[in-house]
Amino acid sequence: MKYLKRAEADPEAEDRKVREAVETMIARIREQGEDAVRSYAREFDGWEGDFVLGPEKKAALIAEVSDSAKEDIRFAHAQVKRFAEAQLLSITEFDIETEPGVRLGQRIVPVASAGCYVPGGRYAHVASAIMSITTARIAGVPFIAAASPPRGKSIAPAVAYAMDLAGADMILEMGGVHGVATMAFGLFGSRPADILVGPGNAYVAEAKRLLFGEVGIDLFAGPTESAIIADDTADPMTVAIDLASQAEHGPDSPVWLFTTSRELAEAVERILPQLANDMPSGDVV
Repeated sequence: MKYLKRAEADPEAEDRKVREAVETMIARIREQGEDAVRSYAREFDGWEGDFVLGPEKKAALIAEVSDSAKEDIRFAHAQVKRFAEAQLLSITEFDIETEPGVRLGQRIVPVASAGCYVPGGRYAHVASAIMSITTARIAGVPFIAAASPPRGKSIAPAVAYAMDLAGADMILEMGGVHGVATMAFGLFGSRPADILVGPGNAYVAEAKRLLFGEVGIDLFAGPTESAIIADDTADPMTVAIDLASQAEHGPDSPVWLFTTSRELAEAVERILPQLANDMPSGDVV
């Protein structure tokens, strides 16, 4: 087997670095509370303002969203909401008497508080806001907090609109480990989350992993890892696009091409830099 290109990073060393950093941050936030969060927000986001998005600022952000973007967000929200409603109806409560005096049953009880994380560092993840907040609202969760990292002086306007439309009770302009910990511990007027949901980078995923047990989480998420196995009949452009679409998730999202055709491998290697130049995340690819 011959390598035309291979990664130099040590994934185990990177994982250890992330874990140690997140452990330190969570321990400090647990001990120092909101003061630690403010410190991390200044350090990582350059943020000095309020964390809770107020009505006036929220209205101003929503006003920045174009009518066409609002229409698209409303359409996506309607699809998720309709499915969530149907899904809820498919789960029924029941109560039966299996033997005289023996009653068994099932009750559907939503958690009291949910924390929804919406990535916003490299991209504004409107879809993440819709999919997490909408389903929690349909499930009947009484309190939903949503957090997204600020981009400059605010979170992305489209994300603010999606969060508001989906039904978030509190919107936090913060991200990363300190955003996850804020929702978990119920800081800045939030309520301690019973469950944390939503995607994020390696630090966000590790924060959720470390907090699991103290709070519920949706899943143990890891970086995207994708491999394509192809022979000489594969189209180089199609293969390159598939690789790039996964590699853009971040520097810790490796992709591989295994092929019996050196000609295909070299063609893909030529095409990928050209694709990257046309992508906003080309530096990552």
